[in-house]
Amino acid sequence: MNNSEFSWRFDVAYNNITSNQAPGLNEAEKSNFLTQAEYEIAKNHYTANSVGNTTKEGFDDSAKRQADFSTLMKVATCTAATASAKIDSRSSVYSFPTDVFIMVNEVIQTTNGKILQVIPLRYDEYTRLMSKPFKRPLKYQAWRLLNSGSVNGASSTKVAEIITNLGDSIGSYSVRYIRKPKPIILENLDGLTIEGIGTATECELDPILHEDILQRAVELAKIAWTSTGQDNAQMVLQSGQRSE
Repeated sequence: MNNSEFSWRFDVAYNNITSNQAPGLNEAEKSNFLTQAEYEIAKNHYTANSVGNTTKEGFDDSAKRQADFSTLMKVATCTAATASAKIDSRSSVYSFPTDVFIMVNEVIQTTNGKILQVIPLRYDEYTRLMSKPFKRPLKYQAWRLLNSGSVNGASSTKVAEIITNLGDSIGSYSVRYIRKPKPIILENLDGLTIEGIGTATECELDPILHEDILQRAVELAKIAWTSTGQDNAQMVLQSGQRSE
């Protein structure tokens, strides 16, 4: 649905569940709730065991779930970067795309043509592995740790430290990821921004998710209103009850 449909259907649903007793919301406030719902839906649909994932199907569990993210899927080849201080002195440092929302998978092609699967490590897992006699990834694997650094002298918020096995020299490092969707902004905002954007922006998620986003946005608006103590009636929707 387009922005006009989001707006009037939000009003209808919001007024229905609040019996027209709640204060009206302007387009900026509705945009804020719709954007929050959009991000929740994306994160909850990706992870099967998320509290908000009522079907318990994650990204790779069904064709529908993959279709949910089809409009946001990207592949990028990372460029070499620098870090002021590295966690592991053996590592090579590469930039992360700035619009990463959820990482799907990562691969390295070595200079001699081998394909390595990149394994993201938690920091406590890295510490545990460093206590073992063999302090290297398994064959056909590489480790990845997150850090901060710069690319070509410009500051970067996130870089990856890549640790390979002995004899594996990195030729290219590629990532497949879900980029962060742009906010849903129903009309140009006067002096305001959401995620740095102040102009009208349509929902970028697949249309099959628009109903879920709308319902969750209305729930969030209802929860925000009732949490102020202005509503003496029983709350219709609890924050733990999710639509997706």
